[in-house]
Amino acid sequence: MIRSNILYIILISFYAFLVNWVSGNVGVMPIDTFSFMDTGNSILYGKYPIRDFWIFSGFLLDYIQALFFILFGKNWAAYVSHASFFNIIISLAAYITFTNLKIERIYSFFYALSVATLCYPVAGTPFAYQHSFILSLISIFITCLAIKGEKDILWFVLPTPMLLSFLSQQTPSSYINILLILTIFYHFFSERKYVQIKNFIFGALTIFILFILFLIITGTSIKDFIIQYILFPLSIGSGRILNEQSAYLSFSDQLNIKRLIGDFKFIHIFLVALIFITSKQIFVKTLKLKKYLLKINILLVVSTILFIFHQLITANQIFIFCLIPIIAAYVHMNLNFFGNNKLYYKFFIILLIIFCTIKYHYRFNVERKFMDLQNVDLSLAVPANELSPKLKYLKWITPFSYSQNPREELKFLNKVYMHLKDDRRNKLIITHYHFLSLLLKEDINLLNRWYLRHHTHPQVGNKYFKYYINLVNKNLKKNNIEVVYLISSTENEMKFEDFKAYFTSKCFENNNVIENRFYFYEIKDCK
Repeated sequence: MIRSNILYIILISFYAFLVNWVSGNVGVMPIDTFSFMDTGNSILYGKYPIRDFWIFSGFLLDYIQALFFILFGKNWAAYVSHASFFNIIISLAAYITFTNLKIERIYSFFYALSVATLCYPVAGTPFAYQHSFILSLISIFITCLAIKGEKDILWFVLPTPMLLSFLSQQTPSSYINILLILTIFYHFFSERKYVQIKNFIFGALTIFILFILFLIITGTSIKDFIIQYILFPLSIGSGRILNEQSAYLSFSDQLNIKRLIGDFKFIHIFLVALIFITSKQIFVKTLKLKKYLLKINILLVVSTILFIFHQLITANQIFIFCLIPIIAAYVHMNLNFFGNNKLYYKFFIILLIIFCTIKYHYRFNVERKFMDLQNVDLSLAVPANELSPKLKYLKWITPFSYSQNPREELKFLNKVYMHLKDDRRNKLIITHYHFLSLLLKEDINLLNRWYLRHHTHPQVGNKYFKYYINLVNKNLKKNNIEVVYLISSTENEMKFEDFKAYFTSKCFENNNVIENRFYFYEIKDCK
């Protein structure tokens, strides 16, 4: 039995890494693909998120990426390996959970492979929502096993992935964490096993204290963390949910039959089956099933609904397709407990999972739909090491200006790189090509992680705008910035007029256009 599990674990790990590696190395969407390269590298220069640059989300990913740079070097391979490693984690977590829920090992193995195919490879590279989703799923898995009564230590461990999911992205983790807390305390009070609640509270206090110590060690103000990571995002998120006109995207914009039913149809198939099974458990009194089964089923049903809700209020492509094999596995588990082992039920589930896995693998992993590359001829992609050996393994093509001639984009970036290399002044670079610090081997003094006008940082009129410009100007002065560079990945993406209001005490001269989409502004003392 042990040998069989080891073999399955090795095979799952190898496949999970490989399938994400292949997907992550094809095509780029600058605004998303490179989000954590420069920020992770900045940490190695002693610059920390929140304290030294505005991040909005993804706090945890910066530190993890810095660790991967330390372990594997400052290169693209270390970046994709970060995402591939997390694909291994969720795939193994799924396999271990399924086997402990009494699903046969061969079926658990099959479901885990489907999870590996549909989870991280849709993005391929480190992505905040994906980390949050994965860690939320792990929190759900641990809760299921803890309720089942596997080991009391699980209650102590549980708060850690709950906090880490929130530190990856505020949503969907917040919704899931609230649900888990309600589920946990209902379980505690219904079972009256006080050792469990003691372990949970002790685990929560331990990880919270460690987090506060981490903030203190890195010199990150708790007040700054609350403003940047909680209050400002909350102001944006509430607008989306409440359908405010000022919101970049609202719930009502996405809530339609096509989006709700069409985009999530295969999730709904298994969700409806699980709801039916759960309803039967509630209303059919003659059923003699394990007490924990109903709690686990309700938890998974509500979690799935919350994940779908979250997708409806984001502007991202769908990334929750791995819920299909997960919910299918829970349906399979219930069939076992109901004593209904008829093979044609399981055969139907397996066939549907195979179909879904192939369908979404091709659309998202092969065609790279998540990066808006589904209508791009990926055969035109060129090796990114033509720009730098640090980008080895990446096949470069973007969905925008240079989609028909990606080599021209690399030539443009090479001109950018050569100019920046020759400029030894202290510089601030505003761009979505977030890998330039690795090529330049210097700290490029980030302003933000992202530069979207709508929601990534406070705009004029926002109640946190004054706080934001104070942070910007403090760091300009601290780092003695002499020149500001703007490098756009698309036409009119970066306009200095959109940023000039942030530099309240500075005077800019010599607006130099080096090439289309490449500008710099020298800072002068104009007191």
